[in-house]
Amino acid sequence: MTYTIHRLNFGSVFIDESMRLRGIQPGNRIAVPAQGFLLVGPHGPILVDAGYRDPSVLGAGGEIGPGQGFEEQLAAHGITPADLTCVIMTHLHRDHAGHLHRVPMTVPVVLNRSELGGACTGIQGRAYAKDDLHHLIDRLYTPGALRFLDLEYGATDEDLWPGITCRLSGGHTPGSIAVVVDTAEGQAYLCGDLFYDAEGALRSQPRDGFVAGVQPTYLVPDDPALSNNFTTSVRQEMAAVKAARRYRFVLPAHDDPGVLEHGRYVGRILGDIIPGQITPTP
Repeated sequence: MTYTIHRLNFGSVFIDESMRLRGIQPGNRIAVPAQGFLLVGPHGPILVDAGYRDPSVLGAGGEIGPGQGFEEQLAAHGITPADLTCVIMTHLHRDHAGHLHRVPMTVPVVLNRSELGGACTGIQGRAYAKDDLHHLIDRLYTPGALRFLDLEYGATDEDLWPGITCRLSGGHTPGSIAVVVDTAEGQAYLCGDLFYDAEGALRSQPRDGFVAGVQPTYLVPDDPALSNNFTTSVRQEMAAVKAARRYRFVLPAHDDPGVLEHGRYVGRILGDIIPGQITPTP
C-alpha cells in the first residue's frame, strides 16, 4: 500500500543559521518553515507533526502568514482535525506539538513513551512548551486519546498500518522517532529535526573556518555534517543521519524534501507533494 504525502506549512521559525549545521559561523538570523506532513492513502488522512501554538513560545520568535493556520492548512486539503485518523509526533518540541489541543480527543496522538517522559524532566528547558505538555497529560488521562510506542535503542520497529512504520530516529532527542512511508516511488523518511539542511548535511558539508575544522566531516569527507541542535551524543547523531541515507526521500520538518540515490543527495522537491517533481542538485 502506498501513500501520497502533502507538506503543510504552519508558519516560520526564526533561528540562528548556525543551528542548521555544525561548521556554520553564528550571527545570521534566518527563517525556516515549521512543517507538518499529511499522509493520504488507504488509512489516511494521517498528520505527522503539528506546528507551534503561537510565536510567543519560540525562542527567537516566528511568523504565521495568511493561510498558515492549523485548520486552514488542513482545510486546503478538504479535511478538519476531526477527520484525521491519528496524529503521529516525531517528537514534542514546541514547534511540533503546538496545535495538538485543536485535535479532538477522539483522534489519537501517537508518540514515543520515552519522548514524553524526557520532555517532562526539563532537560531542554522551554524547548518543550508548558501548555503543550499539560495538554498531553490531559490526553494521557483520557482513554484512547494517546497511543504510546515503546521504541528504544535495539527495539523492533512498529508497523502502524501497511505502508507506515515508526522507528527510533536515534538523533535529535533520545525519544525522537521517524516515520517510514511507502510511496509510489520509494520510501519516504519523515525524520523530524534530524536535518535542518539535508543538502548541507549529506552533500555540501561546511569545510571552511575554525568551527568546520573541528567537525568529523573535515577529516572524513564521506561523513555527514550534523545539525547544531541535538541532545543525543555525537556518535548517536552521526549513526542516525547515516541511517537516513537508505531511503529515497528524506522529509525534514524545517527544510525541503531531499531526494537520494544510493545514499547520495541528488536533488530536492520544491513543491508540496511527495513524490513530486525533482529539482536536481547542480
